[in-house]
Amino acid sequence: MGPLLALYALRSKRPEGNLGSFYIRDTALGSLCERCSFTEEGYDSITKNPSPFYPSRQRCEYRAHRGLTLAAILLFGSDSLIGSVLPYHKTDAIYRVHSMDRYDDRDVVITNLLDSYDRLIRFGQKHLNDTFVLDGLQNVSARDKILREIVSNSLVHRDYSSNFIAKLIIERDQIVTENSSISGKSGNLDIRHFEPVTKNPLLSKMFREIGLAEELGSGMRNTYKYTKLYSGEEPTFAEGDIFKTTIPLSETTFPIYVAEKHSTSIDQGSLQARILELLKADGELTQVEIADSLEEQIFRIKDTMANMVKHNLIERVGGRRYGFWKVLIKP
Repeated sequence: MGPLLALYALRSKRPEGNLGSFYIRDTALGSLCERCSFTEEGYDSITKNPSPFYPSRQRCEYRAHRGLTLAAILLFGSDSLIGSVLPYHKTDAIYRVHSMDRYDDRDVVITNLLDSYDRLIRFGQKHLNDTFVLDGLQNVSARDKILREIVSNSLVHRDYSSNFIAKLIIERDQIVTENSSISGKSGNLDIRHFEPVTKNPLLSKMFREIGLAEELGSGMRNTYKYTKLYSGEEPTFAEGDIFKTTIPLSETTFPIYVAEKHSTSIDQGSLQARILELLKADGELTQVEIADSLEEQIFRIKDTMANMVKHNLIERVGGRRYGFWKVLIKP
């Protein structure tokens, strides 16, 4: 993992948008980059020099030249750089269980693939129970196993030349992932007879090197295995221009949100009570609009609403720009 972190750190040290040469003073890191072919022309061979501090060790310098490949930009590029090269790069994570006509939570992910992986995994962990599951005699997190496979598959085997927006959708009875794909076949895949094909070999290499994916074909078998353990049903994989994975869910896979009953402790006419009345009428009000309506200072509204979130009176669903306020206590 050390070489990965060292290469990932290059993002913050290099000028934004610069695809020129950079130096890597680490033998293992250079080897990793060479195996994953992150440059168009590979690495120049530079003589090894003994370290003045550790004579028994040798320092090897690798110099990347002639620009980086698209795989390197997707993995380690800044958000603005990726957006300039691939303006359609996006993964839309949606949680839709209670508000079926819209969504309950959403995260639009437009960052590099490593950060995208982390954010999508956390999104799934936030909204799905980690139920007790035994694989033989060992307790395993079937939820995390499933998320790892479907997220890495969506990121690694996506057709990045397409303008189709990839999706991760969690609904009451299923998880669905959709991403563009290059395929000569269509229809549901049979786990007993399918022949896996690598869509993006450079991305696949990197994800295998850092332990986020396994050998080609094992992801589908693992997804099948852990879905059976998690929900008792079988997943489906639909091949075509859009690759679609469907993971059936049961009622036990969703966390039960129990709001504390504070209604009796809220004084009528208090600031909290007045905020609740406004949010019950319109959950899309901003804090500035609430402050103007109640003729209160904005800092007081923010402090009060933060305290209300802490005590499960209200919650913010979605992001700051497109989200809304949800009242948790019963009238």
